[in-house]
Amino acid sequence: MSLVRGVFLVGAALSLLMLSPASPGQSFKPVGGLDCNGHSQIQKPLRPQDSCTDFHGEYGTRGYDNGYYIGHDEPSIAFISTAPHSGNNVQWEFTLPRERPLPATQSFENFIAFWFSMALCDPNSGFVRGPCIPDSDQNNPFLAGSAFLEMQFYPPGNPPFLTQISCDLIHWCASLHINSLETMNNGNLNPNCTETTNFAFIQRDGIPTGPPGPNNLNDSSATPNSQTLLMNQGDRLRITIKDVPGDVFGGVLTLIEDLSTGQSGFMIASAHNGYQTTDPNTCAGTDFSFHPEFDTAKFGNFVSWAALQADVNFAMEIGHFTPGANGDNDSDDAPCFPGPTVAGCLGSDIDFDGTSYLFDWPDGTRNKATSVAIHSVRGGGIGPLSPSDDTGDYDQAFPIIQIQTDVPASEQACQQNGVGCVVPPVGAKFYPFFAVTKNGGNDNSGSDGESCTLLFGNFSGSDINNFGGDAQYGASNLYWFFGQNTSGPRSNPCIPHP
Repeated sequence: MSLVRGVFLVGAALSLLMLSPASPGQSFKPVGGLDCNGHSQIQKPLRPQDSCTDFHGEYGTRGYDNGYYIGHDEPSIAFISTAPHSGNNVQWEFTLPRERPLPATQSFENFIAFWFSMALCDPNSGFVRGPCIPDSDQNNPFLAGSAFLEMQFYPPGNPPFLTQISCDLIHWCASLHINSLETMNNGNLNPNCTETTNFAFIQRDGIPTGPPGPNNLNDSSATPNSQTLLMNQGDRLRITIKDVPGDVFGGVLTLIEDLSTGQSGFMIASAHNGYQTTDPNTCAGTDFSFHPEFDTAKFGNFVSWAALQADVNFAMEIGHFTPGANGDNDSDDAPCFPGPTVAGCLGSDIDFDGTSYLFDWPDGTRNKATSVAIHSVRGGGIGPLSPSDDTGDYDQAFPIIQIQTDVPASEQACQQNGVGCVVPPVGAKFYPFFAVTKNGGNDNSGSDGESCTLLFGNFSGSDINNFGGDAQYGASNLYWFFGQNTSGPRSNPCIPHP
């Protein structure tokens, strides 16, 4: 989900309490994927601005990594269904944003990535580790070990990916990214590998550019090669996220079909490809095939440790860019880069003064980048589809949605009773929101006249349903995590009818 937000630092005593060294004789590289948040006591992260899953504390408190609060800004929309296979086999269709010439705000200034998600089995991950039955609603979300898949898409204009945001200056690229949470036998998060990362680009040949496992990540893993799938601005894509059977060559598959160019790429989170589960006590990695955790995407089938109520979700990863070579010289600005397109800093924007919190989001005008535009595979509505047992066709819609954000947890005034947990956050001049257009054309995204399109930014008008703007995020969800605001389950405003 997002880069580290070092908002609150607790006392040194807490860090000492959590300390548990790796097993004797175990050696780890100085840089890798043992802790996405960058606070491992034995290793630095491969990418200093990685996008990882926001987690809450075991008892609904803020999530801390070695004494640092880990928070994010991820406005998200969950799609909910009780149809068989809605939790382990879905197809989405959407149009990528298109940039406008400078000085227009570029997409990478507003968001570091957007992602599509799914809950996965990982018996070693979570507050309460336990066996997990792949593709099964028999799993108790609070007892089965689970990991979180984010199929992340990265905007163009701010390369190189290893240290910044983009694969190159003009193309989009994507990855199969998985986070796990490591809780030791003593009940504490492991200070050496609190939140591990598996990462591989979506490749035309399905072969990772480098080892994806947390113990083996290296520069090649996060450097595109000639087989990395690059997508044009404005391309229309169909993506599939589904299970492939097998404990060596199988695993969850992420597939991109570029309907505009005819190209495709895929990645399987398999042991064969080098994906790994991590020993929560020693941080040692073992090759592992990740499979979906649930059969359906019913309400409650969530990754229990994630700050968002998440399974089959779409989210924007915002709050990671402050313009200028030195930002505003705030403590949250670094690291900073001179370009190559726009100078700026990629630290987590905890005072909400960066580009994400200005009136520069897509709004249907031609002086701003277009919005990501989510349609459906069969047209006539928005959101993913799952396959029916009768035909195998993707024709089962998701009738319920839930809009949510975890930005309130990063507000210092947000309290555990929900007081001060507001959207937009204090300090922001603007906060973007979801909207549905009834004619699919107002976003200038290349929509072909679908009856509905889901957009994100600053959309309003007679043909727009924006759910009340920021009011769509609702109030603090005290049942789940006070730092998550949610609309609660509501009807999909434009259900596909294949």
